[in-house]
Amino acid sequence: MKRGRGRIAEKEGTMMATAKRFLPIVKKGETCKVFVESIMLLEQDLRRTVIYAEDDTYWVYAKIDEFAKYLDENFLKCHHSCVINLNKVVKMKEQTVYFENGYKVTMGREKFRCARQHFARHMLRSADDEIKKQPVERA
Repeated sequence: MKRGRGRIAEKEGTMMATAKRFLPIVKKGETCKVFVESIMLLEQDLRRTVIYAEDDTYWVYAKIDEFAKYLDENFLKCHHSCVINLNKVVKMKEQTVYFENGYKVTMGREKFRCARQHFARHMLRSADDEIKKQPVERA
């Protein structure tokens, strides 16, 4: 009997690993999923968190920290009111972060310096991972 339960748990575990991660958005007139891979950045605007995704922009009355548990290591909290998806960043220069869709965010000198260092490490790690995925050609 214990063996059967273990198999079910293993199957459920593999299913969860392949499921897409998302932020649950529950508002008065709308309930939806925002897939983590489509999010460019989250910004705190007074009592609201603004979620900028590839397809739409979402406003939720919640603190930005409430969404941290749904995000992965590709997200960086630049300062108390901004979290960026490093996979969506194209370049960073002159205290401005440029995203794939042309959106840009400006930040302070010290926060920008720290974010740029994280972005550089993230790019190198991503490039190394891509090289490891490619099959080795033998001469």
